[in-house]
Amino acid sequence: MANLLEEKDKSKDAASVYKETESKKRKSWLGKSIIGLVIVIILIGLAFATKFVLSVNSTNELSGKKISFFEQIKNIISKPDDKIKGEEADRINILLLGIGGSGHEGAYLTDTIILASLKPSLGEVAMLSIPRDLLVEFPKYGWRKINNGIFFGQESNYPGSGEALMAKVVSDITGLPIHYYGRIDFAGFRKIIDDLSGLDIYVENGFTDYQYPDYKFGYQTISFKKGWQHMSGERALQYVRSRHGTNSEGSDFARSKRQQKVLLALKQKLLSFGTLLNPNSIVNALDDLGDHNKTNLQLWEILRLAKLGKDINQNQIITQVLDSGTSSPLYASTTEAGAYVLQPKAGDFSEVQFIAKNIFTMNSISRENASIEVKNGTSYTGLAKKIADELIALNYNVTGISNVKDGNYEKTVIYDLSNGQKPYTMISLRDRLDANIATTIPTFLTTPTQPINYEDFKSSANLNDLDNDTLKNDETADLVIIIGKDKWQSKQAAKK
Repeated sequence: MANLLEEKDKSKDAASVYKETESKKRKSWLGKSIIGLVIVIILIGLAFATKFVLSVNSTNELSGKKISFFEQIKNIISKPDDKIKGEEADRINILLLGIGGSGHEGAYLTDTIILASLKPSLGEVAMLSIPRDLLVEFPKYGWRKINNGIFFGQESNYPGSGEALMAKVVSDITGLPIHYYGRIDFAGFRKIIDDLSGLDIYVENGFTDYQYPDYKFGYQTISFKKGWQHMSGERALQYVRSRHGTNSEGSDFARSKRQQKVLLALKQKLLSFGTLLNPNSIVNALDDLGDHNKTNLQLWEILRLAKLGKDINQNQIITQVLDSGTSSPLYASTTEAGAYVLQPKAGDFSEVQFIAKNIFTMNSISRENASIEVKNGTSYTGLAKKIADELIALNYNVTGISNVKDGNYEKTVIYDLSNGQKPYTMISLRDRLDANIATTIPTFLTTPTQPINYEDFKSSANLNDLDNDTLKNDETADLVIIIGKDKWQSKQAAKK
């Protein structure tokens, strides 16, 4: 019996030794695997960084010269925690440009112009599409379509070349500093998408374009059906370039929306789990860019930008397209030579600048959906309607207009009937109208009366011809604006 127990003990000891040995082997294998994985990740990261620096044509915006690989690496080491341009002001503005490139008619005419802005504090991104037919002023060239910018910059040897000139002009019309720019041509666009194995795009409006340019300076017919489609680089290019589509897809404004849609899909594909697990696809995409792109972003700035934008999701991206619709600051016209152009309704770019400056706030205003009544607090004819028209053009929810009986307001004032529930709308209106915010509510605003709908008087040229007793307050309004003589005076000054 003792021998039997002794044998069991030996057997137990042997089993324990075996388990311990196997455990050590597993731990050793696991440790080596983890170390190996880390080494692989580091090598991929180095390869990615090297390919990125070599493929992205980063330039010095003053001299226009290409920044060397070693200089960019030095900047990464010396500026690990530096903030990029615009970060201190909580808004980083990047101009995205698309051109045809060599082999295309009008190779350096800008086909896509999008001002992308990142607001780090909110983790939000906004994209403002600027139409290529917008009439702007270029140094030395006068008033021309904005899509000539890159060509003019190259032709005139503008410092930083055409992309820098485009950045200056967009800055002039939006009133915003353009911190960075990125330009890509059609060939680079196609290659990136093909290297990522295509994009999944939801086509909201199916259409046919019978006048899509081919590669022989002629036309071909292309067609898209409504619904999800997996698009190759060429197919995606057709989707964003088409200008003569049926089903209301034949305008530059519809095309701008499609361009934003594809950019969002590209961003989603680049950051998808499958793409990140296949770094070769990213490296190939960057390698294929070659001379098809240009940017003034350095690598350390790109890495910083990626860090700031890593938590942004699809629902946090705001999109806006400038067009010639009734609620837009632009209108369509023709030049003396018969060219189709877009010009600002206000006679200057103040409305465009308001939209560009407040694009993040306007998103919050849209969510608040505050009802607004505009009242004329002066004896000047039709002032409430003029202000209401301007606010509606900026997508404010104006629900009524009226007059204040015996009004004699010197200064425009805003009354908050929402008990502080519409703060973004209140602040933006205050800044927009240079108005005072009242701390008390007058009696005539607290008396329930019959509301007057703005639509009922939209075509009226002279609201002051109406009996003041019939012009009542809309008791459901969240905010009431009483226009003072200061707004009349500012409008008269603007006419001079």
